Amino acid sequence: MNATFRPSQWGLRRRLVWSSALLSMVALALMGGVVLVIALRLNQGRIQATLENRLATTQSRLTLADDGRLRLTRGDSDDVTTGVWVYDADGALLSGPPSGDAVVRVVEGLSRVAVETTYQRGERHYLAEPVDLAGGSERDGVVVASVSEQAYEQANAVLAGGLAALVVVVGAGTAAVTAWTVGRTLRPVQQMTDLAREWSEHDLEARFDLAPGSDELTRLGDTLDELLGRVAQAIRAEQRLTSELAHELRTPLTSIRAEAELGLVGARDDASRERLQRVVAQVDRLSATITALLDLARGTTDDGGGAGGTRVAPVVDSLVAGAPGSDGDADVVVSLDDALLVSAPPELLARVLAPLVDNARRHATHLVGVSGRQDGREVVLRVEDDGPGVTPGSEERVFEAGHRDPGSPGAGLGLPLARRVAASLGGSVRVASLHAPTAFEVRLPR
Repeated sequence: MNATFRPSQWGLRRRLVWSSALLSMVALALMGGVVLVIALRLNQGRIQATLENRLATTQSRLTLADDGRLRLTRGDSDDVTTGVWVYDADGALLSGPPSGDAVVRVVEGLSRVAVETTYQRGERHYLAEPVDLAGGSERDGVVVASVSEQAYEQANAVLAGGLAALVVVVGAGTAAVTAWTVGRTLRPVQQMTDLAREWSEHDLEARFDLAPGSDELTRLGDTLDELLGRVAQAIRAEQRLTSELAHELRTPLTSIRAEAELGLVGARDDASRERLQRVVAQVDRLSATITALLDLARGTTDDGGGAGGTRVAPVVDSLVAGAPGSDGDADVVVSLDDALLVSAPPELLARVLAPLVDNARRHATHLVGVSGRQDGREVVLRVEDDGPGVTPGSEERVFEAGHRDPGSPGAGLGLPLARRVAASLGGSVRVASLHAPTAFEVRLPR
């Protein structure tokens, strides 16, 4: 059953940091929007209160003269003259500040109202109220007050800018705090993951064995212990199977070698003797390979072929001499420095290179090339041929067990085994070129 969980390309820490930062910024932005709406409502109330205060202040300075006409008594308050116009009953202007034509037209239109009237035009608000000092049915005049909302808009702009800066600062602060907290929280998880990977490769008996608990780290440790146990069981089962297969293969190989050696004793011509000697050599080669693979499965291989490592050139020469191509007409050109060394036993190095050389000779038209070079702390070996090449898109499928080209005499196990052995040695095998030439690249530690 295939799992449907697909992790994001972003790491968990980055996702948590961005999520918390965005959520905090969205929440603050919504709160800022609410604050701005409330501020606008409050500003409308302040504007209305300012207009009413100016009207009340001005009306308190109004009196009736002996001839029944309005008269304005000047006081210390600027509200009497700032943004306030007073008209008498005939519509004549008694008092008012100098203003532009647009404001004058609006004020003159409001000077004839019979009831309290509120009006807005552009960024200015107006409030007009009739004056009745005599207590009769006729009005004695009209007072018009005006105020601009520009100052309030500036205050709102400053408030909005401050809220925006607060959103950014809080978002950045939240991201920083979340990154620090998540980093400290996930550090044990990363350490446990690294230890589990190392134990699965080098120490099958190691376990976390955390104290009983119900927190997430304890449950993770228990799960990893269970997985490590299953990995250990699988590796032991593979080791037992490899050992049994090695034993079953060694028995007939021993018989074959014995028969070949007996044949050598009684061989009457050089051709028969040469063929039997090749049989003995191939049996010895196969026996050494079985021993190397068995040691690899048991994890008892040496790191190198000696004190100075394994020389690559002799191993390649033996492979070329002992593995003819299908038609036997492809030339093999070996370009290797005799001092090129790898940190791998010669038997395992041969197991990595043999399938590549065999495939190259089998598919080559005229020429096979084997070359090598040092690349830092690695040795890069390249096996190439001028054959039909690898089908595009199958660069990884060729390393799957059982995969082979139609008509190929092989079982599709050589390349997967080469990659597996190389990986066990700390190296890799990949398709370096699909065609013209077809090339496989091997990287192994020096």
